[in-house]
Amino acid sequence: MSSDFDTSQVNTWCPGCLNNVVLRSVKKTLTALVESGVNKRNLVVVADIGCAGKFYDYLNVNGFYALHGRALPTAFGIKMANPELKVLAFLGDGGAYAEGLNHLVHLARLNPDLTALVLNNRIFALTIGQVTPVTEKGYRGSTTPEGSVDSPYNPLSVALSAQASFIARVSPLDPASMEAVITKAINHKGFSLVEVIQPCITFRLSDLQRLKEKCYSVAGHQEGDYLKAREVIESWNYENGRIPLGIFYRVNRPTWEERHQVRNWFRLKRRIDKSALKKEWR
Repeated sequence: MSSDFDTSQVNTWCPGCLNNVVLRSVKKTLTALVESGVNKRNLVVVADIGCAGKFYDYLNVNGFYALHGRALPTAFGIKMANPELKVLAFLGDGGAYAEGLNHLVHLARLNPDLTALVLNNRIFALTIGQVTPVTEKGYRGSTTPEGSVDSPYNPLSVALSAQASFIARVSPLDPASMEAVITKAINHKGFSLVEVIQPCITFRLSDLQRLKEKCYSVAGHQEGDYLKAREVIESWNYENGRIPLGIFYRVNRPTWEERHQVRNWFRLKRRIDKSALKKEWR
């Protein structure tokens, strides 16, 4: 299926990688946004490092490659510079839940109007198999050949505690539901965190069957109920049990831009004396 968001870049994800399903869904979502009246020039993608960071290679849209774990503050900076933009950040579980956890917490707290898509395969895949903070205890990876002795933490629970106003989890095995949730996340006014639970078929192929058997939808529950959201979010500890999918929490609260009364200062024309700059840097 061709799209205005296609690029000429050769796809270097592993054959059969579920990232391809997510990419197709993102393209469909962005296409629908443009058809609804959103200017394509106002769509911006920020990419982290790793397999998730490669999304920008395959999306014909304005964007920026950030450092590992720094996609979220970069996205925030872009939103601050021009609040009219719709900003979408792509991160892996390493960039979001390890190196970038501090930024995730503070963006959840500050509530800028942007969307974070976390491609979570519970492994550092591009660097061939190290554990992340959401890898289950006992996993045998390249740096834990005898099995990891550390238990994972629940990053969505942390995001809820930090006051994220939109928290969801989706699966590429259900593209229609994934597209619907991503669309709602982008249209939500505030910080949206969408975790895409996505097995790595190279290092974690067995997770694919588990995903098929263990996932279930929470559609229909009260999205604005904080205690219910915590109950659903903490029902899966990233190790054992059933895996809930859907929008866990969605509330309206003032965004960072609204609280700081961001105006059109970014449109002001500035007079820059280029001759003076040249003299200064000779």
